[in-house]
Amino acid sequence: MTTKILTPAAVLGTSFQPYVGPWVNGQPVLWNTYTLDQVTKLLTPLSKKFKCISTYGQGTFVWQGVPRIQDSNQYNIQAAKAVGMRVTAGCALQGINGDSFNVEWSKCDVDFALAQAATHKNVLDLAVGSESIFGPNSANQLVQLMKYAKTGAKRLRTPVTTRQRWDVMAGVNNTTSGYATTRKALLDLVAACDGYLYVDMYPYFDPGIAAAIGSASATQAQFTAAVLASMNATWGALKAAWKAQKLKTVIRLGETGWPTSGSQAGQPAAWLATPTFAQWYYQALSQWMMQNGVAGYIFEGYDEPWKGGDPTGANSESHFGIWTANGTSSAVNQYTLVSETAKYSV
Repeated sequence: MTTKILTPAAVLGTSFQPYVGPWVNGQPVLWNTYTLDQVTKLLTPLSKKFKCISTYGQGTFVWQGVPRIQDSNQYNIQAAKAVGMRVTAGCALQGINGDSFNVEWSKCDVDFALAQAATHKNVLDLAVGSESIFGPNSANQLVQLMKYAKTGAKRLRTPVTTRQRWDVMAGVNNTTSGYATTRKALLDLVAACDGYLYVDMYPYFDPGIAAAIGSASATQAQFTAAVLASMNATWGALKAAWKAQKLKTVIRLGETGWPTSGSQAGQPAAWLATPTFAQWYYQALSQWMMQNGVAGYIFEGYDEPWKGGDPTGANSESHFGIWTANGTSSAVNQYTLVSETAKYSV
């Protein structure tokens, strides 16, 4: 049976995880706290703007050497179905250790994603692994896991692919002798994808972006010119690598976004993270994707306060959401969702 590859509109959707709760006594709300009802309510405002979400995992948690579906990511596909959305179902890797992960444990996420796809019939594709290439061994293991996923996805006619950093995937054209083993593994990974793969690109992390924008008082035209120059440079480099290797696999955007607050080691200029710049970025990227015929996902639907490991919220990793969730928590295993607020317009 031929796998059916769906070609989505230019801006396909937004990345999503339900881990939106605050820090409580120095700890974030636990991953298994969010209910199906809460996840559905979180997706409701997203569904009015986007047709699809991209997820990172299916809720696998390994305890005493046994992987089980326990975390609240398990509700994403079912909740998306309830609000009329489709899903790129991420399958998270388990037991990552250096240049390897536990393939057998990771099958738990794949199996659950396939079961959800069969039940709810709203899964666009499976994205196995996310920014998870650490060397040739992990790349080869990922190919192995993708082949396992294909055995179940074939009868559902669901494409299987992966989501990785753009600069890592550009390594397909690194022909230096010392990189030969990794390069072959990357080429095998590309070949394992069903027609396309997702790559992550972030002009926000471009070391020269602050200088290119100039200042917090930059105009929209100045900001847009800077971020598009950065995006065109990275996209052009990856496309050049693809062309040099005569690769036909289509490239889609797995993640790209702009934070509304904070800073981090990867981008220390705090003045860059504002709701205005985030909205301008969304507008610029949407236009760029349409003009270039590129499908992909905006990162991300909601702020996730646990990211960045900072209870004060100073790390910009916590502030990439288009929306922020308003809720309360009296303990790390309790969360009450009150409402959702859009930080900027899409």
